[in-house]
Amino acid sequence: MWVTLGLLVICALLVMPGIRVPRGRARPLFKGTGRQWRRNYGRRSLLRLLAATAAAGALAYSGLDTLIEGGLGDRTGGRRRGRLSEVAKFPGERFWFTGWLLVAVIDAWWRTGSFSRWGRRNFEAMVVGLPVLWTMQRGLGADRPSSDRGDPRWHPLSTAHSASGHTFMAAIPWLNLARNWGFAPGRRLAYAGSVLTGWSRMNDRKHYLSQVVLGWTIAWNAVDAVQDATVEPARASDAAKEIP
Repeated sequence: MWVTLGLLVICALLVMPGIRVPRGRARPLFKGTGRQWRRNYGRRSLLRLLAATAAAGALAYSGLDTLIEGGLGDRTGGRRRGRLSEVAKFPGERFWFTGWLLVAVIDAWWRTGSFSRWGRRNFEAMVVGLPVLWTMQRGLGADRPSSDRGDPRWHPLSTAHSASGHTFMAAIPWLNLARNWGFAPGRRLAYAGSVLTGWSRMNDRKHYLSQVVLGWTIAWNAVDAVQDATVEPARASDAAKEIP
């Protein structure tokens, strides 16, 4: 049901006004991906990821992860919270990768507009960030709160839950929206929206706070890499035009 609803939403948004891409003027997919990857694995992103990993380790080994997880309260008595959690989980589902790919293809070869450019940036950020996400998930090897062991501490290569994939997938569209929205209150709402899915995963006992922090940070790095790589060449081109 959620997959069908998501695809219907994407198809409906694609009929929004846009500009037809002239023949021969299309910007193919993955053009510039190498530059985006270099930024995502550059010093600034690496330092940010190391800081998030250190914070996640402190949460996992200090007992704060289990304390916060236990402090979320009784989950069985709140139907409203359960429904809200289910809705908040929706933007983090895996099928959105295919959805944003569809939008990116349309932006590249058919029609470009504000929505399609946003969707293309979402797809590009996911392509750039997913290798880091998978490496952290499997490399650290922490468990879910709902698992038999229920241990937030790291057991390298044991499991693949150390970074929240739902948080990563859902945060990227919100962060891209915040980075490109000129309306300040809207930007604050978008930043707040980027953590909702992470909260839902904690509420559903699928991830600890440390794992949500890692998933969100990987998303931030990926969005930062895509934004910088698309903005700076345009600035350089504009500067060149101003030279007499």
